[in-house]
Amino acid sequence: MPHAHDPAVADLVEVPLPGGRLTAAQLQVLAELAHEHAGGTLVLTAGGLGMRGDRTELTARLTGHGFDLPGEHRHRLLVSPLSGRIGGHVDVWETLAGVQDRLDGTVPDREIVVGIDDGTGDIAALAPEVGALALPDGRWALLLDGTDSGVRLPPGDVVEALVAAAQRPRRAGVAATLAALGLERRSRRRRTRRPRPGPWDGSTSPTGRSPSAAVCPGRCCRRGWRSSSRPWTAPWW
Repeated sequence: MPHAHDPAVADLVEVPLPGGRLTAAQLQVLAELAHEHAGGTLVLTAGGLGMRGDRTELTARLTGHGFDLPGEHRHRLLVSPLSGRIGGHVDVWETLAGVQDRLDGTVPDREIVVGIDDGTGDIAALAPEVGALALPDGRWALLLDGTDSGVRLPPGDVVEALVAAAQRPRRAGVAATLAALGLERRSRRRRTRRPRPGPWDGSTSPTGRSPSAAVCPGRCCRRGWRSSSRPWTAPWW
């Protein structure tokens, strides 16, 4: 199969594959179009497959078969390729279908990458502009601008949030996007640090407990105490 970088097939119509997935029915459609318009040749591209021919006619023939139709700007849908087979917390293909149906017919002002990660981290590592990462507790983390936005979504809200976030204005920013969607970051708990042991003044122990006698083996060494071959008494044990 020729590659898109081949000069002989440089002028071609790219057919993006949503989520990188190709069904048997879709492959049959591409094979028929390639036979009729491109001399039976399909070309590998960075975003899917491609063929040479009239763009308007090919686009009309591809409509209704689940392809991302070629255009200047579009939503690129990326999903964990082995979802439902190996690893991950959920099967993301149903979520992909919901997002694709909702975005069908919308024309973004730029190319936007929408990622759906089943929890393996393969898509999140690509830092999509908009995405969702499945979590072990059944919720989803909303990803914006390649980072965790701090928002946690129930499964029923994932498609709606992804579709809405994918239509945000250029350079909207995480805070502005969350405000427009009516979403709030999860509250972060502040970790309280236990005070580090300090010099003992003879009245209380560094842990706050009353002194008590205990014997420590000779080679046990603490902060500011020298190791000794003789047992010694630790007053707070």
